Amino acid sequence: MSTHARLSMPRRVGFGFGDFGFNIYYTGLNLFLLYYYTDVLGIRPALGGLIFAIPLVWDAVTDPVMGVIASRTQTRFGSYRPYILFGAVPLAVSFVAMFAAPLIFPGAVLASAIITHLLFRTCYTIVSIPYSALSAKMTQDSGERGALAGVRMIFATLGGLFTVFMTLPLAAHLGGGDMKLGFLFVSIVYSILATGIFYTTFATTVEQGGLGQPKHVSWSELVHLLSRNRALLILISAVVIGAVGGNIFSKALVYYVKYASGLNLSVTTALVILTASVSVGVPIWMVVSRYLPKKTVWMAGAGIAISSQCILFLLSIPSVYGFLTVIAMLGIGNAAFYVTFWSMLPDTVEYGEFRSGLRDEGLVFGLNQLALKAATGIGIGILGFLLELIGFTANQDQSQTTIDGIRTISILIPILCGILSVTLISLYPISKPLHARLVTAIDWRNSRRDQT
Repeated sequence: MSTHARLSMPRRVGFGFGDFGFNIYYTGLNLFLLYYYTDVLGIRPALGGLIFAIPLVWDAVTDPVMGVIASRTQTRFGSYRPYILFGAVPLAVSFVAMFAAPLIFPGAVLASAIITHLLFRTCYTIVSIPYSALSAKMTQDSGERGALAGVRMIFATLGGLFTVFMTLPLAAHLGGGDMKLGFLFVSIVYSILATGIFYTTFATTVEQGGLGQPKHVSWSELVHLLSRNRALLILISAVVIGAVGGNIFSKALVYYVKYASGLNLSVTTALVILTASVSVGVPIWMVVSRYLPKKTVWMAGAGIAISSQCILFLLSIPSVYGFLTVIAMLGIGNAAFYVTFWSMLPDTVEYGEFRSGLRDEGLVFGLNQLALKAATGIGIGILGFLLELIGFTANQDQSQTTIDGIRTISILIPILCGILSVTLISLYPISKPLHARLVTAIDWRNSRRDQT
């Protein structure tokens, strides 16, 4: 099959469906785990943030290494699909362990939380990096990659919406009022569901030949590859800064709604509206991206999101409906990032290959995964530290100073991060015509090499 051929709808849907499963885990981790640590287990906010920050050191090693290992794997299933097949069950077990271990070891809650968090992050790396890199192996066409990214983000936002809508009510119901037990039961349900989804993704995707195999090169050559890949460095830098702000906002939204908004609004409703608006925004930005450059779409969406956050920070919004409207605008703006980023990343593989003569999509996606995890860990670590700094105490009435601090942390810091991220992405050098020329040049160079 041609590497530029149009992918069938079952292939697109099968690949995209996998991100529903990953977002069951990832949304549960990002939105609710710090809340679980602080408000359910009673861990101090700074220590809760530290649990997220510590694995960054481990991720700095495992993520790029896993990318290199996966890209060099050769089996009858391909390079990346075997990790989805065989890693699904260990990942499920590690997710349940995060919520089971503190109950099994009540005298060592903090230690068990750190250990199981590290275990989950490792298993998540083993499965998620090959999954992300799979898109670069399914097609070399930039337009098809954009379609794959769009379908993937539709399922990602649906997975996030499902998790946001179901987690707290389901935990309360299954636990019979005991939220510790409730979160454990929820983790079991989610793990079973995600495992079935990953098996479906494995069964419906195919890796194409002819996209170039990574050579067994030294680490110094890999460093050379990265140093020559300006597009990747710009993209990852923009992602880290923007995602730090996004993680602070999405996690702090739980505290903002509960303690600082002064509105008769449930946390679940606010999170559902935010996630649902992203789901609405994804197909809109998919259409827009057919006519505008990817980085222009990114910047337009960021402008909407930053404007929405400025409204929240500068204006007093007295009604629930007004608040939710602004949150919905913010989610629609953020959707542009999800659509464009995942279609821009595979294009940096060919950009780096053209400039360095080396190809390693596993390394590219491994570094990207590290960037996303770093943004999560840094964002939540900062949030936990700042919550403690402003005198936050879980499940108590907060002082006005603390309430003002929650507003500043949850809104102003994300605004500044968003502005820096847009500034960086404006420097991204790859356009669709340029990518097409790069692919043609690489094919010509490879054919000349084969002839000699």
